[in-house]
Amino acid sequence: MEKIKILHIIKSLGRGGAEMLLPETLKVHDVSKFEFHYIYFLPWKNQMVDAIEKSGGKVTCISAKNNLSLLLQYAKVKAYCKENKIQIIHAHLPWAGVLARIVSKLSGIKVLYTEHNNFDKYHFLTRLLSKLTYQWQTKVLAVSEDAKVALEKHNLFHDIVYVPNGVNTSFFSKKNKFGSIENVEQFVVNDKVIGTVAVFRKQKRLDIFIEVAHLAQQKKLPFKFLMVGDGPEMEMIKALMAKYQLQNVLLAGLQESPIDFMNYMDIFLITSDFEGLPVALLEAMSMEIVPFCTGVGGIPNVLKNTQNGVLLTSQEPEDILFTLVQKSIDESANFETMKKNARTTVENQYSIQRMVNQLESIYTEVLNHG
Repeated sequence: MEKIKILHIIKSLGRGGAEMLLPETLKVHDVSKFEFHYIYFLPWKNQMVDAIEKSGGKVTCISAKNNLSLLLQYAKVKAYCKENKIQIIHAHLPWAGVLARIVSKLSGIKVLYTEHNNFDKYHFLTRLLSKLTYQWQTKVLAVSEDAKVALEKHNLFHDIVYVPNGVNTSFFSKKNKFGSIENVEQFVVNDKVIGTVAVFRKQKRLDIFIEVAHLAQQKKLPFKFLMVGDGPEMEMIKALMAKYQLQNVLLAGLQESPIDFMNYMDIFLITSDFEGLPVALLEAMSMEIVPFCTGVGGIPNVLKNTQNGVLLTSQEPEDILFTLVQKSIDESANFETMKKNARTTVENQYSIQRMVNQLESIYTEVLNHG
């Protein structure tokens, strides 16, 4: 039986949530039935390339400097599809989605598009181009109910399926053995560690994260703050740390293996203005790290307040710190219960195997019935 050939199109293969899921799903896919190709456009964001290739994926970079030049690569993508007999294009994030739909219009290849965020949060031009091309696709996959509702509100497309992100619960597990990281060991001592793993973008509101750390240092609370990642907001973070002379924050930078750092975390703090369904959140929960998160995007679908995590009702640093103390120190017994419940939630509802089974079913349906 000839394999079904799927082409994933994504702007970059850096360390964002959507990009990081690609090698993880590839490890679980039935490669006897499916053959996976990947095209990306920003050559300097290529951290996921090795992981995909090691798992059998075929990766190609068609270099583009910006969003407009990305769209101008449609002819090269169309030629790649013809040469490699691609049957389905699966696009991720808006500009890759627009490009995929243009290729579909010209070639007739069926397109799936995964919506990772709330459509209303995108830039005006991004929304406009998406609206102009949205009907040129076969099916839309939304990673959160929030993303699905936003699309339905605009009546952009009729066939929208909820396909939440998933994680490898065997890999992201406290039962695994982790080597010690000397500078982290010396930093955390016996304090509770509040952490984040993210691309440092403005929407993440990491200024709030730092303000919480500042207040905790002023009040001499037993918290340490561990930040894993990098991005445009790094200079802002460093400036605030210098301003407040923070001794309770460790910037770990971009890491090949964030899980080694997550092993030290007790709390996963998300202060974002908007999200889709953060993969790092699910990974943290699988690691029995209790999430404290603003109730945005798909997060309320995952978190049941005070059962498997805490939904923050305010973005004010004082309020967040009060909640951290109350729920992790004053109510320590329930905090331990939330750790176990966080892991159970991911095992039961957000495993990578569940996600892959749903994707493969959709691929087969689209190919057979359109």
